[in-house]
Amino acid sequence: MHYRIIAIDLDGTLLDHQGRVSKANLNAIVRAQAAGTMVVPCTGRAWRESRAALRQLPIDGHGVFVTGAVVSETTTGRSLDIALIEPHLTLELVRFLEHLPEAVLVCRESQQVGHDYLVTGRGSLTANTQWWFESTGATVHFQQDLTADDLHHTLRVGIVADGARVPTICEQLEQAFSTRISTHSFPAVNLPDPTQSIYVLEVFASGVDKWRGLQWVAHQTSTPADQIAAIGDQVNDLAMIRSAGCGIAMTNASQPVKDAADHITLSCDQDGVAHAIDQLLAGNWKI
Repeated sequence: MHYRIIAIDLDGTLLDHQGRVSKANLNAIVRAQAAGTMVVPCTGRAWRESRAALRQLPIDGHGVFVTGAVVSETTTGRSLDIALIEPHLTLELVRFLEHLPEAVLVCRESQQVGHDYLVTGRGSLTANTQWWFESTGATVHFQQDLTADDLHHTLRVGIVADGARVPTICEQLEQAFSTRISTHSFPAVNLPDPTQSIYVLEVFASGVDKWRGLQWVAHQTSTPADQIAAIGDQVNDLAMIRSAGCGIAMTNASQPVKDAADHITLSCDQDGVAHAIDQLLAGNWKI
């Protein structure tokens, strides 16, 4: 089967553990595009946080950002489709998390509010979060004493915290908010201290995931689900891995992603994306 769309996660998938895109992966993307396949970056990052990676890619089209809460033009960042958390629900989430020792990170639609993150709560930014903001160029606004009017245009609410505590917090959120939200947690990029066990906990409006964003792209291009292949490594890739016509996990993927995938490619440090694309183009990997 010819796959009309190949959706590719960034961190731990297209990017190696040093945050680089290999020449082999770049060349494979070019081959896919020459064969008439649209390559769609699908990432948990906001567009601004993705710019350094996007500049390395020969892609001028749609990208899925903030785990499916936004679909944007890859070159300009112009938002094409947005799924927001309602302001009063955002305020409830902030109040639920604000007592924690880590700051609450409210990811917002920057084209509307002028910043990527509103940082609030009683806690402090972790070294990992500070490094992330500085290295990606994310714009940050600090504010306490929030009302719902301060929280329009919210895409995601979350924290970055010690990995041992995050599963309990995630479970408490799911019990308190039930079907009103979608939530998950996974290991963060462990820099600047690679020995730390740091996890990201993310909360979205109900039904928001990478597959939601990909469905928007597919609708624009009249592409059925069985003509989409998706490559990823973490739990925020699960929806697109399960729903795409061909789901592919990296060797370095978490076990739930491997279990859901139709095929497993090489690791992100072994040009796993290039290997997967070549198998798809050759017709070797199907459902």
